[in-house]
Amino acid sequence: MYLEYWNLKHEPFQNVTDVRFAYLSDQHREGLARLVYLVKGRKLGGVLVGPFGVGKSMVLELLAEYMADQPETRFFRFDALPGGVMVLAKQIVEQFQIAPPPSNVAEALTALQRHCQEGRPAFHHAVLMIDEAQMIRDPEAFDFIHLLTNMRTVEKGASEPKEYPAFTVILSGHNRLAEDIRRHESLQQRLQLLWQLEPLNENQTFQYVQHRIHVAGGDIWIFDEAALTEVYRGSRGLPRLINNICDIALLLGQAAHVPRIGRDIVRQAIYDVQASEGAPPPVSSQP
Repeated sequence: MYLEYWNLKHEPFQNVTDVRFAYLSDQHREGLARLVYLVKGRKLGGVLVGPFGVGKSMVLELLAEYMADQPETRFFRFDALPGGVMVLAKQIVEQFQIAPPPSNVAEALTALQRHCQEGRPAFHHAVLMIDEAQMIRDPEAFDFIHLLTNMRTVEKGASEPKEYPAFTVILSGHNRLAEDIRRHESLQQRLQLLWQLEPLNENQTFQYVQHRIHVAGGDIWIFDEAALTEVYRGSRGLPRLINNICDIALLLGQAAHVPRIGRDIVRQAIYDVQASEGAPPPVSSQP
């Protein structure tokens, strides 16, 4: 709607995991590197956590892009669904198109173990990337994941066949997922990474906004410095909220026919975003 007014080729602040717009702070870059290490090394698994809207999905999307070039590893990404252990078990079995569907946990585990050892085409290694894993509330579901990490596959064709873990399990979710994992000590010991993403700081927020505008083909100073400071204050450094605020601010700026987005327009955008979420807008500490 506002693209022509701001001389943009694309909408820069859509809340979709478009890797063209990926901004990687040091912590996002290191988190991605560690996840790549897990899958390349056929490790048992790891955990990525952070508050809602911090950028976990973008890190996972970049990992998925990397995995697309790894033909020896099958890659499955899905969201955890509410429910007990059988919901999770059926989700995982369905990823491998194993039929008939299991009627209990034991059947699911047996079917997956058979697939690892006898599957056609020959089974090498699989990454199970489970997003929204804070939805897993059933302790038995964590026991099921534990048992998945016990499964092995044999490298065929080698002079001396070697056993490797069949699965690398990556769980991603809200911070409370880390606490859930800690309550399952045996599983925690098998997941060799727990990486927590934090919101962007003020300087990173500035860079994030300008990076996305640059990728969209616009002037990186559409938002003046005072406006960027206000974006940081209103978003608390969470990329999803940054996107919401900046998207509304560009629309308001067009409606007001201003040449640049200033602090007052961002304040109005923050108010609109907060109102749409049913929360009171933050009180500015600046006049």
